[in-house]
Amino acid sequence: LSSRVEGVMAGRGSARALLAAARGRCGPVPSPALPLLCRYLSTASLEDIVVTKSCARRILELQKESSSEYVKLRLTVEGGGCSGFQYQFHMDSEPVDEEEDSVFERDGASVVIDEASLEFVTGATVDFVEEMIRSSFVVVNNPNSESACGCGSSFALKAFSDNPAVD
Repeated sequence: LSSRVEGVMAGRGSARALLAAARGRCGPVPSPALPLLCRYLSTASLEDIVVTKSCARRILELQKESSSEYVKLRLTVEGGGCSGFQYQFHMDSEPVDEEEDSVFERDGASVVIDEASLEFVTGATVDFVEEMIRSSFVVVNNPNSESACGCGSSFALKAFSDNPAVD
């Protein structure tokens, strides 16, 4: 099983085959653990952004309300906020810059992230949450984040002291 994990992480083999092997060797995977295992396996290379169903659904709702044909969610990371960096979300109808932007899709909805911002959120999940006090797009499970502020809109990078910004 460990050789299959290494193979998937090195880009050889599929996560689906590994999951089948885990079931065969370990028995049924408990239901609460299955989404975590699938998330781990699907992002082992940390090259993608996961877009949740809730996020995709809200983007599609906002597209219907927009006068533009193709509206997508744009996520950027900027310096600032109480933890050092902050997530910025806005609906964008501008064309995608194929050299600078990466597009992540789910169920017909698109999240666009520029190259510089992608370095800060690679491997994270973009979600839409509805709470009593607010409803908003959020970044969760960011493997590049060491800590976040209470409202979740800003974060501190892991090992930032080892890689300080240079003016």
